[in-house]
Amino acid sequence: MRKYILMIVMCALMMAPVAAYAHTMDKSMVYSDVPATATNIKEIMILQSTGLIGYNGVDMALNPSENLSRKDFAAWTGAFFGLEGATVEELAQAAKTEEYVSSLDGDITYKEINTALLHNKYDFENPDATLTKEAYIDFLTANLDTDMGGHTLLQMGGFSYGPTGTIEDVVTGDAMGIVIEGKTYMLSGHPRIFADSTDPKSWIGQQLEKSILTTNGGHHDGHEEQPSTTPTLQYIQIASATQTTTEETPHKYEGAATPRDEQQNNEGTDTSSSASTLWIVAVIALVAAVIAIFFMKRKK
Repeated sequence: MRKYILMIVMCALMMAPVAAYAHTMDKSMVYSDVPATATNIKEIMILQSTGLIGYNGVDMALNPSENLSRKDFAAWTGAFFGLEGATVEELAQAAKTEEYVSSLDGDITYKEINTALLHNKYDFENPDATLTKEAYIDFLTANLDTDMGGHTLLQMGGFSYGPTGTIEDVVTGDAMGIVIEGKTYMLSGHPRIFADSTDPKSWIGQQLEKSILTTNGGHHDGHEEQPSTTPTLQYIQIASATQTTTEETPHKYEGAATPRDEQQNNEGTDTSSSASTLWIVAVIALVAAVIAIFFMKRKK
């Protein structure tokens, strides 16, 4: 009888639809203190997808009003340039070794950022001024596509803007991908996804407004267990269903933000797929337990 009970439980677990997608990060889970409705959430996700901003190794908070420390900046720079290291300390030290910073103490200044990332392109009125993380995000966003002698900051890190257009199909399973104009683009192991839902099947027929693709197959952003051997999508930005149906030229990306009230209404759907799966597993497990108890009582 015990064998029958075990078989029932095993079958119940095997029948449960468990998602095997990549470890996606959507707009509601980038940082614990940055809501999905933040006005600069897209900019934050873009910079984070490249490694230009990251975590402090202690918690999941960004603390945007705090000054950016040299140590955090060094670690983020190390991740951006694909230096060796798996922790904030290792990446920061690697960046210091490569002379992106001269010290890991104190707070970073505009002058140091200008030297490390922008080839001393700017002359600042107060180059030794420190800056908050929020100011750093604004500054880098404004300079991400600035021409610095034949290349941009984005290209320096081994990235380029990827495909846009209608998502014709998706790839699911151990790895995720999207199909645009008949070509398949795989997502990285930890993609940042700005969309109404993280369920890839819901993306079919929607418009990909913006994406960031690795141009260097060996690049990693400090979160990958192993560098990808082929270019992958680090960031995808999918137009909301309402926006897609109202825009006359959905293929053209003009940086139009999703209205705040639409984001609030859609926030609850971001994790609906995983929540449904958990409920199904719970119900099946409960049914299996009831059946097991029933058979045990009959045996007695």
